Amino acid sequence: MKQLMNITAYLHEPGILRNVIEKLASRHVDMGYTDVAIPQEWKSLESSSIEAYVSGNFNLHADGSKTKEQFDIPFDSCFSFTCIKGKNDSFKLEWSSSLS
Repeated sequence: MKQLMNITAYLHEPGILRNVIEKLASRHVDMGYTDVAIPQEWKSLESSSIEAYVSGNFNLHADGSKTKEQFDIPFDSCFSFTCIKGKNDSFKLEWSSSLS
């Protein structure tokens, strides 16, 4: 029996999370690059990371041939967000991961 499942995450305060990440990505502190010689094919990168708490609900919707079920599961988790930038670039969000 085939069953379709949709999973959606809804954040409680997405505006606050967006503001925190935008501040991380637009910080104006440039740590600079050292004068250490590196191989020409390598590229210098600077990273910046923050930890933020995120809460919301996961919505699971299963649609089978005989049954339809829906579940709302609350979550409260800590995430790590990391931005990187090249020597003449601006910071860009590269990855995030749950710390729970």
